[in-house]
Amino acid sequence: MVPTNRPYRPVTKRFYPILGIACLGILTSGSISAAEPETFGITFLPLATSGTAVTAPDSRYIVSVYPGSGELNGAQLVKGKIVGNLEFSGQDKVTRLCFFSNPTAGKNAAPWAKTFGNGSPQALRVVTGSGTLDCRFEKWVTQVGDKVLPLGLLNISFQKEIPLAGTPLVDGKGNIVGLILQPSSGLSAYAIPAQAVHRVQHDIANHRKLVRGWMGISLSTESTIPRITRIWPDSPAAKANLKENDILVKAGTYPTDRYPDAVNALFYAIPGESTHIEILRGDKRLTSTITPTVQKPGK
Repeated sequence: MVPTNRPYRPVTKRFYPILGIACLGILTSGSISAAEPETFGITFLPLATSGTAVTAPDSRYIVSVYPGSGELNGAQLVKGKIVGNLEFSGQDKVTRLCFFSNPTAGKNAAPWAKTFGNGSPQALRVVTGSGTLDCRFEKWVTQVGDKVLPLGLLNISFQKEIPLAGTPLVDGKGNIVGLILQPSSGLSAYAIPAQAVHRVQHDIANHRKLVRGWMGISLSTESTIPRITRIWPDSPAAKANLKENDILVKAGTYPTDRYPDAVNALFYAIPGESTHIEILRGDKRLTSTITPTVQKPGK
């Protein structure tokens, strides 16, 4: 969980506490207009915390953000007088995104943006079970105080109230651009960007959990720029001819002007899929292609 009154480090157990508590959820369908994505109310047990779910980019799933901590292993759908079990598909403890099989068999497809968050402030709205609320994307957040986030988040401001975790953010074209994560301060909240939902869903469909891509580089945490301080032997980075003291300029589609930008970019590296890399070596800008692996050799 992102602390609201103190900085934090990009460590999974501190960013989102892991208590190992098995949890269930109860879902109830919310109201919907023809122009808005369908949402579901969700109550996670045994903590009785509430959230919102929406159809994922792959309409075989619905997705929510777990507002507590612990392991999820199932859910119950309550729709009118019909009560049935939902099939749990997977969970990521870094983003707290959790996925379930779509009880409507994919009939309620929702339009999702591919990416969002790198532009200027923009008017948005959230879709709740009782209607919509106006809100505004203010800025892209990769760092809180001196603590770097494991991925960039959206900072969203509201006029009256902050909706439940998992509530979808919708742009002027009707596309879902993110999901509410948790309050930050005052009438502001952090949100998971659409590209992170796509990234996690990719691995949920294949592995039931997020699988991080390993390139074999270490970056300096003492510098504001993403300077490479170590290249692991026989790693994807070594095979791509990266060198110590190279400065990472871009990874995939993400510019990496600062160290927190590089941390965010590396979150999106997928094992087995080629990633375009740009580096600065001295006064020369070089390009390369790296194919991340699942984990370090010998692990």
